[in-house]
Amino acid sequence: MLKRLLNLWRRDGAAQDEGVPRPLCRLRHATLHPGSALWTPGVGGGNLGGGASNALDDVGVGAEVVVGFQAGAREPVHAQGVIARIEDRVPFPDSWNPEGLGATHRYRLVGLARVAIDPASTTNKRVPTVLATLAPERPEDLVTAPPELVELLEALARLDNAWPDHWLEAFRTLPGAALGQWATTLGWRLSREERLDLFEHPGRIAEVLSLTLDALHLGLAPERRREAVRVQTLTRRTSYLPERCLDVVSDEDGWALFHPSDLASLGEGGGLHDDAARGNVVTWKAPPGHRYRVRFTARSLEAEEEARRREEGAFHLLVRHGRLFLGGGTLVRAGSYQERFELADPQQWIDAPNGVYQVFVVALNRPQVAAAGDDESDTEPGEGAEAQAIDRSVPAVAVDFVVRLVPKEISEDHARETQPIILPSGA
Repeated sequence: MLKRLLNLWRRDGAAQDEGVPRPLCRLRHATLHPGSALWTPGVGGGNLGGGASNALDDVGVGAEVVVGFQAGAREPVHAQGVIARIEDRVPFPDSWNPEGLGATHRYRLVGLARVAIDPASTTNKRVPTVLATLAPERPEDLVTAPPELVELLEALARLDNAWPDHWLEAFRTLPGAALGQWATTLGWRLSREERLDLFEHPGRIAEVLSLTLDALHLGLAPERRREAVRVQTLTRRTSYLPERCLDVVSDEDGWALFHPSDLASLGEGGGLHDDAARGNVVTWKAPPGHRYRVRFTARSLEAEEEARRREEGAFHLLVRHGRLFLGGGTLVRAGSYQERFELADPQQWIDAPNGVYQVFVVALNRPQVAAAGDDESDTEPGEGAEAQAIDRSVPAVAVDFVVRLVPKEISEDHARETQPIILPSGA
């Protein structure tokens, strides 16, 4: 049905004057692909930006608007958008709190065609407008989802989980849908950057969503999660010191570098201080909820890093399993580590030869201050327990910490008795 609607619009509507400003619907936390339908605002449907509900109400059901994707209240719309038809308008469910959603009703939009948007032409009147020209079609939007992706979704549906309504709807409607609909329906599971990247490169939809659904299944399937953690914690043998970067999101205990088997095997429960004294963990206190890039090396700091040096700490660390995990600091006191899906992520592990190390952690000043947040709400209604594993943080770019692992020829007993050493800034 949606494909037929697209063909009719391209035949009858494409000849319309593209030089005329069109009503603009600013859409956040979601994208809408041609040939796909979206209920907005709400869970899975994003929020409406400034003037969007006025534009939708002004043209009315059955008419068309330009949907522009907006990262935040102060951000311009993305240069690529979509012409959409308003198919329906209904009140919010009684159980919803519409505050921050940018509307008093929900709207069903159907994407018709890609357009190139001139952000400079945007007006901020009561009914905002924008100039948009038809862009080349992307046939990948209408390709049927591959069987492997459908199987991942069906595997999620079989899990014993209290799925909210928007997931139940996805389980019901997506198996036979085109990939553009998959990206539209599940876009809320992705970061802003990933959503826009898939809109620009729809050929990557199956790949990215497969990784996303597989990670969610891993977090919700206990047997699979335990096996994945077991595989990551197995002892490795390597003779090479790590030279790589990892990202870590800090929590209320900052971030930590450790192997969970070391903490669990010392079962007397002396706490974080004792684990640090025994050389089992390196921890750093940092503001919670921030994503940091950590560079591991056995060498000195680069000149650019040296210029940004802020403070430094020195620790003793005993590597027993040829592997170390980098994650939130609360994982050190999390108890049964086999249940923690964070430890199943291979991207958070580094290999290092067994031995005793002096570890220097150097905190760096960031090269520039991050942009201020929106003054309007960018939240959606509650998304359910399955959303707790989502990390919507913006990926780090510049290195924030350098961790130098320097082999140290001392006995294991001495390493266990040595307290962490905090060096002054610039030492």
